[in-house]
Amino acid sequence: MSDFEHILAAADDGPLFETSIVAVDGNGALRVTYNWLYSALNCDRADGSAFAWVLSKLDDTHVSLSPRDQFDGMTLYASVRDDYGWTLQVQAPFSADWIRAVGRDEQLTMQSRDLLVASFLGFNGQYVATNGSQTSHDGHSDYLLRSVGTQNPKQRMWFLGVSALLQDGLATPLASGLTAAQICAALAANGLDDSQEAVHTIMGSLSSSEL
Repeated sequence: MSDFEHILAAADDGPLFETSIVAVDGNGALRVTYNWLYSALNCDRADGSAFAWVLSKLDDTHVSLSPRDQFDGMTLYASVRDDYGWTLQVQAPFSADWIRAVGRDEQLTMQSRDLLVASFLGFNGQYVATNGSQTSHDGHSDYLLRSVGTQNPKQRMWFLGVSALLQDGLATPLASGLTAAQICAALAANGLDDSQEAVHTIMGSLSSSEL
């Protein structure tokens, strides 16, 4: 079992930690742009503001992702939309409905060696990945997320910058204490670019996303 699988098995159901989620391809932190393409999850490298997620355990296999800060008083959940091209959103397409509970579409499988670099799969068994090009709509452009799988690890792997532990006994490194050497080792262990430039890009995204 990986470190994450041990943590997930030992933890109680419910929130595990607060974290930033940073694209290892250099496209910045994962966020939600509300009321844009049904409040889509996306990466916008031009936006360096903080965006925190709550990662919660659903069972020994599945997790959910929620924006930490409520929107209009609502706790929302990332949802894999098979009715809208497998994009990830917190708002149901073609309606004003917000995703405020966990069902099939909100269950994600998380794969991680050490809780520094992770991948997520939708209920369809496909990796959640950034689009290869930006999507432009209504005056905004960014990289959407879709659960369609990819052979490119840079598009489906994410660096986790954990800022707060929400259960006792979680052996999880905090972003505030990470060194360049630890980030380099985590990237290398996952077959990713571990160059000085790549490490500095991750560190810059983590420091600009102070939670």
